[in-house]
Amino acid sequence: LESPADVIEADIWYRGNDIYIRHERRVGPLPVLIDRQMRGHRLPPLSLVLWRSYYLRPEFRPLKLGQLLDAVRGKKRLLLDVKGRYRGRQVGAFAWTLARKIAEHDAGEWVAVCGQVYPVLDRVREAAPQVEVRYSIEQAYQWKAFKRMAREDDKVRAICIEHRFINEKRARFVEEKGIDLYCWTVDDPAEAKRLVEQGVDGIISNDLRLLGGL
Repeated sequence: LESPADVIEADIWYRGNDIYIRHERRVGPLPVLIDRQMRGHRLPPLSLVLWRSYYLRPEFRPLKLGQLLDAVRGKKRLLLDVKGRYRGRQVGAFAWTLARKIAEHDAGEWVAVCGQVYPVLDRVREAAPQVEVRYSIEQAYQWKAFKRMAREDDKVRAICIEHRFINEKRARFVEEKGIDLYCWTVDDPAEAKRLVEQGVDGIISNDLRLLGGL
């Protein structure tokens, strides 16, 4: 909250009628999380290091979305990144729970939702039309799907894209359609500066000093 960053990104997972904040995956039904240590991030307490920088840790004192919204209270913008795989009723349950939490905290003006779980994003747009939704893209099939949506719906005008996936042709489509573009994950200052000079609207990074330097 004290950093010069404009937006805080947080990954969100749905389970048991609530939404949790974490990057790690849960190991099936066990209260154990697994992830790769990210650059610039310290290992959480009680972590067990495995191989190739992966670690396990117990799901100790999980952070819920309501707690995060209470802590931020509009002091910064939030970008909530939908994680996981959901089927059937879970898709709608996730979207409606998220919409309810945002409404309960009057956060519609300072919370946006992104991710690669497009069915959940589509339902969020239905449940909370005032909330900005960004489709995340790093694969050719996702780009194809987004182009189709952008042509058919003039409200689809915001994306997050893996920075190595953007090229001149795709950048031209983004500019022609007036699409607001964030790039992830950019931890190299020279690459961040290059992207900004090319017209990228936002840089997602693990490095708060890099963001401050922009």
